[in-house]
Amino acid sequence: MSPDDTDDSFVELADEEAKRTDRRGWSDPRLRYVILLAGIVVVVLVAGLLIRNAIRSSEAAGYKTYIETVTTIISESDKVGAGLTSLLLKPGNVTRKDVQAKLDQYIQTSEQLNQRAKDLKAPSALKEAHQWFAATMQLRARGLANLEPSLMNALEVQDIEVSSDQVTRAMQLLMLSDVAYQEFFVDRATAVLIEKKISGVTVPTTTFLTDTTLASKAKVKEVLTTLKSSGGLQAVHGVTLLKVVALPANVEIKAGGTYNLISNEKLSFKITVENSGNMTEKDVPVTFRLQAPSSTQPQLKTEKIAEIKPGVKVDVTITGINPSPYGETALIRVEAGPVPNEKIIENNALEANVIFTL
Repeated sequence: MSPDDTDDSFVELADEEAKRTDRRGWSDPRLRYVILLAGIVVVVLVAGLLIRNAIRSSEAAGYKTYIETVTTIISESDKVGAGLTSLLLKPGNVTRKDVQAKLDQYIQTSEQLNQRAKDLKAPSALKEAHQWFAATMQLRARGLANLEPSLMNALEVQDIEVSSDQVTRAMQLLMLSDVAYQEFFVDRATAVLIEKKISGVTVPTTTFLTDTTLASKAKVKEVLTTLKSSGGLQAVHGVTLLKVVALPANVEIKAGGTYNLISNEKLSFKITVENSGNMTEKDVPVTFRLQAPSSTQPQLKTEKIAEIKPGVKVDVTITGINPSPYGETALIRVEAGPVPNEKIIENNALEANVIFTL
């Protein structure tokens, strides 16, 4: 054997021994455990990173959704404020009925927005700030609810000193809503978004009353004086008797007529009354009177309409009327109102004759 063959054999043996050593190393349980553990650590770290990213993404989406909802609510509320400001400062040819209708709509919208604010779920870090947002919407709903009766009363009375105080207090609640929102909600909510590193989300601002002087008594008195000088806003009180129907026969009774009615234990009269003025009337009396020739005392029944708004029609049913003796011609008189300060009363009543038969 040559020296070269000996060297080659040695190298081959050395390589084989190295391979066996490597195989023994990989088969060592401790080494496999270390490798497995390292793999698990890597998986956990990657999974943790993915989970944190997912949580952060979900958290950011929650803040974004909340602020977007706040933006929608506050924007709709500001439209109400702009409408109110225009109504007070630039009424044009608006009538009392128009004013009443607009105020009713503003109140309804604000109450709905107030409820939406209450029902809105804020992210945990924004719960304290959210209380101020909810308070803002509550102030607006309450301010408008207080404004309506105060303003309508101020348009009716001669002396506006007291009523202007009431209107001013209502307007101050509306102005306070802007302060509460800006000073306590915007600052707190913005600080939370910065702390949480929520990008692409901006807390909206608000302006309910575009003219801040409307919260001062001097400006309120000026506005009331202007409104009261408008012909369409002058207080008009009045109700109209529209229709009288005898039941169950369903016979309409008109002024000056004579009607045969079947005597019936279910006899009643349905009376329709309309508010023909531009003021809401309360406790409106509706009186039914039946005078039979054979009786010295008339039958008299009165019902009251608790409240009736301008242009609204209300049905009142009079029961408990005993038919007059058969064949007699009895006189009935039906009257609605009059209400306080009503000037036109010709349309308040009607008289007619009725004859009860078997």
